Amino acid sequence: MFKLETMIYASEDGTSSVFTLNPALQKQLDTLASQYPEVCQRKARGETGGATYQVRNAAVLIEPALLS
Repeated sequence: MFKLETMIYASEDGTSSVFTLNPALQKQLDTLASQYPEVCQRKARGETGGATYQVRNAAVLIEPALLS
């Protein structure tokens, strides 16, 4: 098993840069970008399978995983 790292960098301009190696999260962000391009845009796709998105901070919600 390997880690699917995601990094979120918040900026003072009201946006966040999101880099993720997680394909499920990339799919969600691609859907968001296609439906709401004013809120989310894919900026780059890396050779290692990662992708970087620019997201308005109002669209970023972080929820802790529930532990059983």
